[in-house]
Amino acid sequence: MAEIALTDELVALETRAWEEIRAGRLTIETAQAVQAAITAHAAASGQGRYEVEKALKAQVRNAAESEDETEAV
Repeated sequence: MAEIALTDELVALETRAWEEIRAGRLTIETAQAVQAAITAHAAASGQGRYEVEKALKAQVRNAAESEDETEAV
């Protein structure tokens, strides 16, 4: 399986959504913006939407967990 290249815009949108989720305040607008960007990126890159979303969430959430661990030390 080819590596999925993610744009800075996608990462920023998912980061905002993940922060909202963790704070218990995810908005419909944020969720819709992320999904629209994922769908557009998947169509433009020829990748499956599911694969793009999975790679995006893994990148953002793993980075956030690493930051949390660093802050806890």
